[in-house]
Amino acid sequence: MLAKQRQDKILELLELNGRVHTAELVKLLDVSSETIRKDLELLDSRRKLTRVHGGAVPLEKDAQKPASSGYVSLKIRNTQNLEQKAAIARRALEMVREEQSVALDYGSTSQIMAMALRDSFSRLTVITNSIQNTLILSENPGITVILLGGILNRDELTLVDEFSAILDNFHIDIMFMSVSGVEPEVGLTDQRLSEMRIQNRMHRLAGRTVVLADSSKFGRTGLLKICSVQDVDAIITDSGLDPLMRQRFLAVGANLIIA
Repeated sequence: MLAKQRQDKILELLELNGRVHTAELVKLLDVSSETIRKDLELLDSRRKLTRVHGGAVPLEKDAQKPASSGYVSLKIRNTQNLEQKAAIARRALEMVREEQSVALDYGSTSQIMAMALRDSFSRLTVITNSIQNTLILSENPGITVILLGGILNRDELTLVDEFSAILDNFHIDIMFMSVSGVEPEVGLTDQRLSEMRIQNRMHRLAGRTVVLADSSKFGRTGLLKICSVQDVDAIITDSGLDPLMRQRFLAVGANLIIA
C-alpha cells in the first residue's frame, strides 16, 4: 500500500470511529509503528488531524480554518506530539540539579517540562510567566514558584509586557526555552512579541539556555527572531528529526541533542 493510500485510510477510519489508535493501525495496515507515527505526524502537520498519546483524534473545527498568522492555539498544541515532548523533557531533566533556579517560558513543551520538574525535584526555584506552569508546579510544596506579573494574555495563559522588568533582579541557573520555529540559518523564532521579549530577557540572564523543540518545529520560521542557534547552549529534540536536517544544524555549529 502506498503512503498516500495508507494516509487516506487513516483519515477514513478517523472519520468513521472518531479516534484512531496506533497499535490498531499497525495491525490493520500491516506496517511498523514507526511508519504509522510518521503518517500521523505528516497528517498533523497538514492539519488533517490532531496527534494525541497513542493515536490521533479529529482536528477541532476552529483549527481547520486557515490562520493567516500560522498561529495554533495552546489548547491544540497541548494535545500534539506528546510522546516526543515527554522524551525531550526527560533528557532536559538531566541538566537540572536540586536547589537551582530554573526559568520556564510558555507553551505546550514548557508545560510538559513543568510536569517533569514537579515530579522529579524537591527543592527548586522556578521563574515563569506561564499560569499553566505555575498551577502545575504549585502541586509540589518544595518548589518555589515566581510568577512574573503583567497583563493577562488569554490565548497563551501568560502574563506579559513591561512588568517583566523584575526579572533583572534574578539569577537564573538554566532557562528552558520553547519556540515555534527552529531553522539553522534564520535561528530560533516565535510568533508573539510580548512573550518573545520575556524569552530574550530570561535568555540574557541565564547561565545556560536550552531549547526544547520537537522535530515538527525544525525547518519552520516564525515572524519574530529570538536569537541564532549558536547563541544557546543546546537544542534538545526527538528522534524523529530528519537526518538531513540534523546535518544542516551540525554544519552551523549547533549543539543538537537527540532525546
